[in-house]
Amino acid sequence: MVVCALYDFSGDTMFDAAYYAGLGLEAVREKVLAGLRLSPDEGLQLFRCPDPLAVGALAHHVRTLRHGRRGYYVVNRHVNYTNHCINACLFCAFRREPGEAGSFTLSHEEIAGRLCNDPPARAAAAPPVPDELHIVGGCHPSLPLSWFEALLGKVHAQRPNTRIKAFTCVEIAHFAALEGISTIAVLQRLKAAGLAMLPGGSAEIFAPRVRKLLCPHKADAETWLRISGEAHALGIPTNATMLFGHVEQLEERVDHLCRLREQQDRSGGFTCFIALPFQTEHSALKLPDKTGPERGLDQLRTLAVSRLMLDNFPHIKAYWVMLGLKQAQNALYWGADDLDGTVVEEKIGHMAGADSAQALSTTELEEMLRLSGFEPVRRNADFSEFAGTESPLSTSRAARTECPRTAARSPFTAYAAADIARAAAEGQRLTRAQAELLYRESDLHTLGLAAHTARLRLHPEPVVTYVGDRNINYSNICVCGCRFCAFFRPPGHAEGYVLNREVIAEKIEQTLALGGTQILLQGGHHPGLPLTWYVELLAWMRGRWPTLHIHAFSPPEIVFWARREGISFREVLRRLRAGGLDSVPGGGAETLADAVRTKVSPNKCTTAEWLDVMEETHALGLKSTATMMFGHEEETRHRLDHLFALRDLQDRTGGFTAFIPWTFQPEHTAIARQPESAPSYLRLLALSRLTLDNIPNIQASWVTMGPQSAQLALFFGANDFGSLMIEENVVAAAGVSFSLNREEIHRIILAAGFEPVQRAMDYTRLHSRKDKGPI
Repeated sequence: MVVCALYDFSGDTMFDAAYYAGLGLEAVREKVLAGLRLSPDEGLQLFRCPDPLAVGALAHHVRTLRHGRRGYYVVNRHVNYTNHCINACLFCAFRREPGEAGSFTLSHEEIAGRLCNDPPARAAAAPPVPDELHIVGGCHPSLPLSWFEALLGKVHAQRPNTRIKAFTCVEIAHFAALEGISTIAVLQRLKAAGLAMLPGGSAEIFAPRVRKLLCPHKADAETWLRISGEAHALGIPTNATMLFGHVEQLEERVDHLCRLREQQDRSGGFTCFIALPFQTEHSALKLPDKTGPERGLDQLRTLAVSRLMLDNFPHIKAYWVMLGLKQAQNALYWGADDLDGTVVEEKIGHMAGADSAQALSTTELEEMLRLSGFEPVRRNADFSEFAGTESPLSTSRAARTECPRTAARSPFTAYAAADIARAAAEGQRLTRAQAELLYRESDLHTLGLAAHTARLRLHPEPVVTYVGDRNINYSNICVCGCRFCAFFRPPGHAEGYVLNREVIAEKIEQTLALGGTQILLQGGHHPGLPLTWYVELLAWMRGRWPTLHIHAFSPPEIVFWARREGISFREVLRRLRAGGLDSVPGGGAETLADAVRTKVSPNKCTTAEWLDVMEETHALGLKSTATMMFGHEEETRHRLDHLFALRDLQDRTGGFTAFIPWTFQPEHTAIARQPESAPSYLRLLALSRLTLDNIPNIQASWVTMGPQSAQLALFFGANDFGSLMIEENVVAAAGVSFSLNREEIHRIILAAGFEPVQRAMDYTRLHSRKDKGPI
């Protein structure tokens, strides 16, 4: 599927002049399309625009003009030589006093040892020799310039073909002050010793007000910019950064970008800009209302505005260490063209609370790019294309038809996809052929806008709902042995369990105390528990907690009990309903295509059986949800099979209240796959909203995608944030463990411009943020 083709902003697309005029951005749009420079006021307009798709589409247009479908990465190694620092910046969680626990200064030998003994990459037999060494540290009070010259000489002798990118402008100013010489003399000596680039850190925010609050002892903005210009004059290219999301105002972000742009006009040596989101954890600067999980849209908007304002910067980096892997993938559609690199060991961001991995292999980086819709390009430190032996691209998904094609889409298919998207947004039912063309050919932002338009047509109020519930997995003992499942244990396994009623009661009481109203009850296919065990469990729950909504037992469980008891699906459901069952979750659907199910879950119910159970459920007056797990062994046609099977059943019964797609999580399972990309998730989510025109609600899956992508999903067709998920075990067993409390969910929804409202399973509204009491 071509997901990053150049946008056509003519009146034949959804992103036409009238659309931007409605946002007050028509003049900005015209200047971007004409390649004209944006003013500070226009940059501020973009920052304040409430529509992330409109801003992202413009930034992606510029990114695509410059780089096409190319996505860059570098094989690099980070080394932080010390965390002793004289500056004591308020935001810094990296700094330590000499002798303090966790403080360090590496010797030349220790640094050389790190460079010789790179830990093996997780997805490769042996790590490649890094093309770039990234060396930075604190402003140590006593290390002389000669120490750094000797370090560079030793590293250069050991790795002569590796470019050394080292020392921020603040460190350069510090060396000059210690030595009593000029900063240009420092740069000249370091270049002679082997320095090739400056990394661009410690810019923070240039505004004097902010620097006085956060880093009053650090070199000021004028010094930082002057040293950058001196480096450029000496033929030393540099990067540039901005640390955002703390005490700065939007006007100060724009000022920062404009000052970088002006310096680039003068000296021309900046190769790349990196917007670094502030990490609040372990920092003395605590801003929980600004730097929690709600900041995802702000991160993307900042990257997009940076791409649009910095018209003289060739590259914008999505630094995966600080953004996280999924958000870095999203950033590739909001102006970024580079992911940074392998990194191997990173301390500054992680000591401040970054929860990303310490290292990625070249294979993982290439898959991240390719599965997001881009052609992976290994680069050198200066962004020239790597000329050595290429590491082979992963072929694990070569046969997957949802992978992007390398050829550009034709104007015919581009316009056809735009026409279909507009019609679907307005309520016209998609045919199978139209859905497939839209899914394969529509650009990401247009698909998102169509889905969001359809969502607003169905739910015009600025409200996002969620349910307060808890998943109770009563047992993990299962005879199915599905290849995608990391949760189950076979009968007799030492880790197998069946929860007793005392434990279940404790979990329910905790849920109610937290304001929950619902329990989702599911487990494995236990061979030793009769149907009466489940009926009696429901009756006990109903008798003890009469107002509790019991959302329990997926279709595969119903089929398993019916086969074992020798009764019909309807009879199983009738008995469960008599015991106290209120509704049926849509789990166990995986992908509703038997060609796939025989590969991944051959012992589980068939597609027809899953659909039959749901039809019987609805016939008995019970409501249900529907799900899809994708990104394992299925192809695009199977995904479409799934959506159209659900739509056909909903036409007959009307019993589905919501659809929830989520991505397969491969860790600890028998299916070797890299997780589906965040943009791929958003595409499928948007297609679901447009195709399933008769299912009223679409849920975002923050449990599998994380809060940032789930927040973005609210502009790709989702009107529901799923569950408070007080407890979740199945996805967590596959290595994914995002968690959010009620306050965080509210902040995420509010930051996207919506009002959070707690609901029941049938979408009856229970509480809003403004109501009193536990919500």
